[in-house]
Amino acid sequence: MPILSVDSSSGYSNTLIMDADFNVIAETICGFHENHSVLLFKQIDKMLLKTGIRLSDLSGIVVLLGPGSFTGVRVSLTIAKTLSYTLGLNIIGLGSLFVCAYPFFKSNSTSKYIVAVKDAIKNSYYVSAFISKNGNFAPHLKISQFNLRELKSFVNGFDSIPAVVYGYNRKGRYEIFKSEFKENVPLNPFDLLKMPYYAAKYMLESTITNDLQYADGLSPYYVYGEGPF
Repeated sequence: MPILSVDSSSGYSNTLIMDADFNVIAETICGFHENHSVLLFKQIDKMLLKTGIRLSDLSGIVVLLGPGSFTGVRVSLTIAKTLSYTLGLNIIGLGSLFVCAYPFFKSNSTSKYIVAVKDAIKNSYYVSAFISKNGNFAPHLKISQFNLRELKSFVNGFDSIPAVVYGYNRKGRYEIFKSEFKENVPLNPFDLLKMPYYAAKYMLESTITNDLQYADGLSPYYVYGEGPF
């Protein structure tokens, strides 16, 4: 059965429906040009009409929790939780930095550490680190906000060379970051428009089942927090 993936954390409103074989059945990508909640409902309705899928046909929902657009995350999370409660659907929430790092972990990177980075405000970056060990992928650093100097110092402080994943939402931003970063570490681009795809893929590969208590605890990621709260 298909699942719905929703992301409004990175400057766009992205919705996607994926089947159990990881095929994208439908996808919509829009800039924020109107009320977020109205826009998201229009996008979901458009995909359902195009594919003939009904809300009752969905088996789960995955939603991005940020960090990123505070209003965007809160709106998409509220809609996802409402659909989950109303329809009794499985729901999971994922951090955007986790999703940036996930495909590089899945590609069997030889790096022990993966540092995920995306733009924040005022020339700063959201940063989190993950450790790959014995086939497991786990957080190594809670979400932080660094300027470029702090980011370089953090990356150079590992006991082995980490891979750095930079999530961008505008073409050209990766090249700018690459020219400014200039560290002797593997640097990998991640198009944030692919966020719903990899979030849906993770949900299908995970073993999380429907748990209303878990759903009730989902909330946006805030910088310097230990996670969602």
